[in-house]
Amino acid sequence: MARSTPTYTPIRNYAIGILLSAILLFSDIAYGTFTPVRGFVNASALYAKMISSGTLENISNTFYSFKKNRNLLNENKELKEQIIQIRTKDFIERKNRDEKIKIINFQKELISLLNNNYVNIYKIASMDLRNYFCCSAHRIFLQNAKNVSIEKNVPVFAGNSYIGQTKNTYIDFIEVILFSDASHVLPIKSNSFYCDARGKGKPLLISCTLDQTNQDFPNQIGDLIYTSGLGGIFFKDIEIGFISGVNAVSKNEIEILITLKANPLNETFYAVLNKEADEV
Repeated sequence: MARSTPTYTPIRNYAIGILLSAILLFSDIAYGTFTPVRGFVNASALYAKMISSGTLENISNTFYSFKKNRNLLNENKELKEQIIQIRTKDFIERKNRDEKIKIINFQKELISLLNNNYVNIYKIASMDLRNYFCCSAHRIFLQNAKNVSIEKNVPVFAGNSYIGQTKNTYIDFIEVILFSDASHVLPIKSNSFYCDARGKGKPLLISCTLDQTNQDFPNQIGDLIYTSGLGGIFFKDIEIGFISGVNAVSKNEIEILITLKANPLNETFYAVLNKEADEV
């Protein structure tokens, strides 16, 4: 008859476990067997608790610092924007005050120079610089915010000299043809001759041709040139430039080059004379 293998029932397992636990408990109570182990476990738990507490505190402090710095950055940005707005407003106000003063002084000077109260001041809007430096068409455009109707060929002043004439009036702009435009003709005089000077299509340059068959040319480089007043458009005796060159065109003709006084690149305000000059 075969021998059967003994089996352990759950009750027997429980009994063995309880017995071992009792032996270990008695050994720990009587001899302190597990005191070192218990101390290590307690110390480890305490250390872990301290680390956990410190980490949470550090995380909390870091988050608070980040939030505080972000708020400071936002406040700093807002202050900078306010400062920029204040400075921009102050700059615009000062610029407007300066422009008004310049306009008033400019107007007074022209009224005194021309003995003409019909003077309106306009600010430059744009200028075709490409054509001005390369080609024959020399034009500027003045702001016409009030949409004032201006007739053609009205004299235009800049600085303390004539610079051109009105050509067209648009809704918001006044087109001005400069003396240096190749299509413009200006009656001028010196201390010894009169002529109709034509624009050279080059910056600040006009010229006229004189017949020297029966006369000498007494003028020299640097001599001043004035408006003659012929034609009744421009007031006479207004200085507009100086002789800057003399070229022989033919055996009996010479070309007189004249550099203009008023430079559109240096001017911001222009005066349009609304009343024609008296016939000379």
